[in-house]
Formats: sequence, structure tokens, C-alpha cells
Amino acid sequence: MFQKVLVIDDSPASADLAEKVLAQQYPGAAVDVLYAQRGMDAFERLQVAQPELILLSDALPDLKAEAVCARLLSDPVTASIPVCLVNSSGEADSMEDRFPNIRKVIARPLGRDALEDLLARLVATPTAATVGSQFQDPARSAFSGHTGFFQIQAALQMAHGDRLTGVLRFFVSRTPIELYVSKGRFVFASTRNFALYCRDSPAVLEEASLGQVMEAQLGQAVSGCPLFLYLGLKGLLPEKVVVPLIREHGQRVFASLWSVGRVAFEFERLEVLPEFAAKFPASGDDADNWVLVCLRHLRMDQLPLSLRIGPNGSPVYTRRGTDIVQRLRLTERELRFAGGVNGAESLLSLAKRTGIDLAEAQAMVFRFTALGVMDYWGGMGLPGAALPSTVMRRRSL
Repeated sequence: MFQKVLVIDDSPASADLAEKVLAQQYPGAAVDVLYAQRGMDAFERLQVAQPELILLSDALPDLKAEAVCARLLSDPVTASIPVCLVNSSGEADSMEDRFPNIRKVIARPLGRDALEDLLARLVATPTAATVGSQFQDPARSAFSGHTGFFQIQAALQMAHGDRLTGVLRFFVSRTPIELYVSKGRFVFASTRNFALYCRDSPAVLEEASLGQVMEAQLGQAVSGCPLFLYLGLKGLLPEKVVVPLIREHGQRVFASLWSVGRVAFEFERLEVLPEFAAKFPASGDDADNWVLVCLRHLRMDQLPLSLRIGPNGSPVYTRRGTDIVQRLRLTERELRFAGGVNGAESLLSLAKRTGIDLAEAQAMVFRFTALGVMDYWGGMGLPGAALPSTVMRRRSL
């Protein structure tokens, strides 16, 4: 099992220290350190990833620590997560008796010794990830794996290349993120967690009543049918609006997989897709292009620190990178940036030379690295490099 620690602190140094301590205490351990700089960012992370421990600063820029603890206790899913409060203001000690989820208070500056002791007591010794069928009937499972050992897009490539029909599920903490596939073509991604699905949604539902929206939300929680599609089938949204809405929201929710640490996945074969997905127009994208569109929705502040791209590294093409990039449908700015990479200059210099904002250039490097197009020397590590393919279990068709 892969365990997760969520650090909520306006100083990235706390998350960085936690990551280093875990790496030393449990060499090669399966522990992901997630990071949120603000309290509201933390609840966004908790929509998709439930940690075994929360390391919470009592001096956040947006919420008081007591408000964070109270909100955690109000949700049955998060109420049992142990919280360690990092005392900066001197007010943390008075909170320990009022909030049963606070297991320990430690003083800032956060010391290595105190953190080692805390993690040893509150985070169980991590064990290797096990990959097994999530279904009662294993015959329905075409393949399974774990993103700790196998790239996300590799699972998509297998579904696409074998022209499978069914649902590819990624088992995040509350409800899986599901990608519907028809004969190897990607239909749309969804989740039964409609709060996650509608996060950052720009959609305005002018024609639907509150009761109809609530009915659509309940339908999504039960069947997985996206609420916009449900409303479209009821005639409350026109098809020309429904199709782009479903695609964009599905890509947004699928992109969140890169923010939650490592998770298990499995492909369930179906003879036919559910009725709500069967008639939806499938995408013509291959796996790499479909993932690229998803990654464009991902904000860098949603990523664990270990996946973020620093400004001082140098991007360089991988052995197969020049072949892969020619198959990608790049935007004009991505094309300009990719054409400027020579492997001999820093990202800061490259961004300036190509006229790309540094933050945008960092996001591009993340996308290209996640797709195996580039390596980033001197930057943060990314998942999927030199990972053994033996962990993915493929069933005979």
C-alpha cells in the first residue's frame, strides 16, 4: 500500500523536510508527500487523496488552523486522519484539548529529530504495493497495475492499442476516476464524486432548476453519469454545449491523477458501455495526445513538490522524445518552446529566448517530461522513468 502525508504550510521547506526524512527512514518506501500552501488548497487535495497523516501549520495565509481541524472533523471521511500541529504562534497548545484529531503539537522551527519521531509513530511502516483484481469476477479485468511502477499513459496505450471496450478505473481515495473506452477510443472521463467533477467549473446552468441539478448530482453519485450529460439527456442542455462540457470536465478530473500520488488502476471489460456513454462521440486522440490535453488543465501548485519543475534545470530530449513530439498536436506556443530546446541552456534562459513566460515554460516541461518527451536535468524528478513493466498484470482476452 502506498501511504500519503499531506503537509499544509505556507513554507515549502516543511514538505521538503518531511520528504527527506521519509526517504531516509524508509529507503525506497512507498510514501507520497502531498503539499498545500493554503487551507483551501488542502481541501482541494482531500477531494481525491486521503492521507494517513496531516502536518498542519497553525499560521496559514487564508484559514485558521482551528477552522481546518473543525472542517476535517465534520466530514466522516477525514475525521479519523491524525493531525500534527506545527506551533508558530503559540496558540496551538490550547487547541490540542479541543480537537481530538490533533495527536501531537511540535514547535517551529520544524526539526529533523522531532519529525522523525512523529513519522515513526503516526505513519506505519510502508509496504510494497499489491496489485490485484478489484472485481468480484476477475474475468472482467483485462489488465491492472499501479502508477507507482507504471506510467498512467501506458495504461491508456494498452486500452487504445488492444481496441478494448470498458472502463479504466484509477482507485483514488473516495471514488475512482473512470475513463470510458469504446473499441480503443477514449469516450470521456468521469467520477461519482460530483464535487470533484465540478471543481473550478465555469458552467452556468440557467435552464435547470435546483431540484433538477440535485437529481443530476444524485444520478452521478449512483451511476457515474456526469450531471451535464444527465441534464442534456433530459433536454435541459443542448448537445452542442453538452459535448465540450463533458470532454473538458473529464479531462480536468483525469488530470488530477498527477496530483494525488501513486494509485492502483484496473481495466474492466464490458460488452457494451452504459447507455449514457454508449452514444457519446468518442475522441480520435491516441493516448499521448489525450493525456497532453488533460495535462494542460493541471496547475503546478496542485502537484506534490517532488513533481514540480524548478527554474534552474535544463530540459533535454529523451532518446524517443523527438519521435513522440512529432506525433503530438501542439499549440503554437508549445511548438515554439519545443523547437527551442537544445539541451545546453537553463530553462530560465530558454524561456526568455523563446518568449515564453517562466511559469508557462515550467508547465510545458512538466507535460513533456510526463509524456516521456524530455528529461529535466537538475530539476525535480517525475514519475514513470525506468519503471519495471512487470508490475502491470494483463489478462488474456
